[in-house]
Amino acid sequence: MNVRLMLAMCLACLGVASGAHAQGPPPAPVRLAEVISEDVAEHRMVTGELRSLRIAEVASQEAGVIVDLLVEVGMRVEAGQVLARLDNQRLVLEQQRLTAERAAAESRVAEEEASRDRWEMEVASLKEATERGASNAREQRDTEVEYRQAIARDERARQDVKVLDARLALLEHRLEDMQIVAPFPGTVTQKLTERGEWVSAGDSVCELVETDELELVLDVPQRYLPVLAQLLLHEKLLGEHLVVGLDRAGARLAVKDLRIVPKIDDRSRTFQLVGRVRNPDDALASGLSVVGWVPTGTSGEHLIVPTDAIMRNDMGAYVYVARRMGPPPAKAMPATIKVLFEMPGRVVIEAASLKPGDQVVVEGNDRLYPTAPVRSIDQAPDTENAGRPTGRPTDAPTGRPTGRPEAG
Repeated sequence: MNVRLMLAMCLACLGVASGAHAQGPPPAPVRLAEVISEDVAEHRMVTGELRSLRIAEVASQEAGVIVDLLVEVGMRVEAGQVLARLDNQRLVLEQQRLTAERAAAESRVAEEEASRDRWEMEVASLKEATERGASNAREQRDTEVEYRQAIARDERARQDVKVLDARLALLEHRLEDMQIVAPFPGTVTQKLTERGEWVSAGDSVCELVETDELELVLDVPQRYLPVLAQLLLHEKLLGEHLVVGLDRAGARLAVKDLRIVPKIDDRSRTFQLVGRVRNPDDALASGLSVVGWVPTGTSGEHLIVPTDAIMRNDMGAYVYVARRMGPPPAKAMPATIKVLFEMPGRVVIEAASLKPGDQVVVEGNDRLYPTAPVRSIDQAPDTENAGRPTGRPTDAPTGRPTGRPEAG
C-alpha cells in the first residue's frame, strides 16, 4: 500500500511540473508604440569633433626660482587660482628699501614746505617795509628769488615722493606676479617645470585647457550650405533640424551659438558648422569625435519609431515587435533595422519586416528575448493568463544591454 501511495504521489508531482512547464512564463509588462510613416525632411550624417575654446601655456612674467608648484596633471583649477610661486625675497628687500626712501622723501617735503612758508612770510614783510620806505629794492628782489627757489625745492621734493610711489606700485605688481595664477578655469594637461627650477620671464610653467565649455566643429559637405544657411538665418537649425551626439547610440549634446564658417576646404569640399557645448561635469573632452545629422533639403516617406525602441548588439540595430502568433499573449519578435537618421525623440529607419501600424516595444525591451510573451501595460491583462505561475527567476538582470541608445 505504501509503495502504491508513493508512486501515485510521484506521478501527481510530475503532472503538476509538466503542466507548469507547458504553461510557460507570464507575459512581460511592456509599453508599446506604433510604427508610423511620415513625409520627413531627410538628414545626412556628418562627423566632427569637440575642441577647446582656449588652450594656454601659462607663463611667468618674472624671472626666479620655482619655490612652490601647486598643480598636477589632470587637476581642475579656477580662474585666479595660484599655480606656482617664485622666490620673491629680493623683491621684498627692494620694497623695504624703497619704503624707507619714501619716508625720507616725505621728511624732505615737510622741510621744504617749512622753508617755503618762511620765505613767503619774508616776502610779505618786505612788501610792508617797502611801502613804509624802510626797505630797498635789491633786498626785496633777493628775498623774492629765495622764495621762488623754496617753492621749486618743495615741488621737487613732492615729485620725488611721487616717483617713489610709482616705483613701489611697480614693485608691488612684480611681487604679485611672483605668484603665477590661472587666467581662466580649466584643467592642467601638462607640467612644464618643477620646483627648484629657474624660469625666465616668459617661460611656461604648465599647459591649461578650458573644459567648462567646448567648441563643436562639424564638417559638412558644401552642397548643404544653402539649406543650412537659410535655416540658420531663420533660427530654425537648432532643435529638430540638427541632432548631435557622441556616436549613433550616445547621449545627445545641447548645442548653442551655432554659426557657419563661410570657407570651403579645397580638398574635402566641406565647410564647418561651429557651435558651443557646455561641459559642467567634465564628461566631455577636447578631441572627442562626434556625429551630427543635418538636413539635406529633400524629404521623403519613411518609417519612424521612438528612440527608446532602438536596441543594439554586435549584429547592429533592431527593435522588438509585438506580434500575435496564435492565441494571446503576443510574442516579442526582433526585427533588424537600418537607422537612416535621427531626430529628437524619434529615429527614421528602414526595415523590410516592419510596416506602419506595427507595435514596437519602447519600455521593458531590455528584459526581453525572442518569442518572449508580452503584455501592454496600457491595456488590461488577459484573463486567461491571470494566475499563471512564473517561469523565470525573479532576480533576472534588468540592466540595459551594451549599446542601448538613451532618450534624446
